[in-house]
Amino acid sequence: MAAPQDIFTPASLTVKQLFNNSDSLYQIPRYQRPYKWADEQIDKLWDDLTEAYENQTESYFLGSVITAAPKDTSSYLDIVDGQQRITTLMILFAVVRDLYKNLNRNPANPDPSNITSKTIKSSILADDEFNRLKLYTHINHQTDFENLIINADTTQIVKPKKRQIESDEEPGYEFLNTAAMFNEKLTAKGEMYVSKFVNYLFNSVRLIRIDCTSKEFAIKLFQVLNDRGLDLTNADLIKSYLIQKIEEKFKADENLRTIKENHFMQEWVSTVKRLTGEGYSFFKFSI
Repeated sequence: MAAPQDIFTPASLTVKQLFNNSDSLYQIPRYQRPYKWADEQIDKLWDDLTEAYENQTESYFLGSVITAAPKDTSSYLDIVDGQQRITTLMILFAVVRDLYKNLNRNPANPDPSNITSKTIKSSILADDEFNRLKLYTHINHQTDFENLIINADTTQIVKPKKRQIESDEEPGYEFLNTAAMFNEKLTAKGEMYVSKFVNYLFNSVRLIRIDCTSKEFAIKLFQVLNDRGLDLTNADLIKSYLIQKIEEKFKADENLRTIKENHFMQEWVSTVKRLTGEGYSFFKFSI
């Protein structure tokens, strides 16, 4: 009798492995919130990483990432937890790519442990073609992310005004703000510092990736983790619960399921905008 398959599998991965392995293709599913990190979170991540590098911490733990295999035949793993950090790291890679095009390039003395611009680009696009990260939290988010970050020159981005970020119902200004902040921080450090820092980031910073066998289990885990104190809102839980019900009801017809999910997300976004415009703090109400 074959051994039962584990419902989840944890693995300790360096940043390089997380973004450069053959299975390092990720998508942020509809039930996740849009990208929302602002100055405080970006500064905290940057300070933690640079402090670990400057102290030469042997192995720095950046947290966990929970993934789930989607129901379709896609090679992309759904990110259930860790999407804000993963998206932020991807923006950091794009800024390094654009600022330092010849990073760690020394033909006279090559070092296989060095992270070059080629490695950075491979962390953004697999085989120069496939996005390592896709955002499906809203119908326009993937296009916005590609246009503003992946296919753009991030060195030309100007930091948005605070009122633009606060009034933005979509994460476009958040993408731009994160890129502008990293551009400023990396430029101030200079190429010599950044080359060694990036080596440390890719080779010595680790995350635990927990791969779940099904989206249903992942959503349940998503809900349980909220009870353990993670920063998920009541609205996140309601949205994940309703999408789970749609998947259960239409699981026999994938095309119809996709149509129903898309229709639900359009109605969800419209409702949130309407309630927010009327002054309701929708993402903080009690249930």
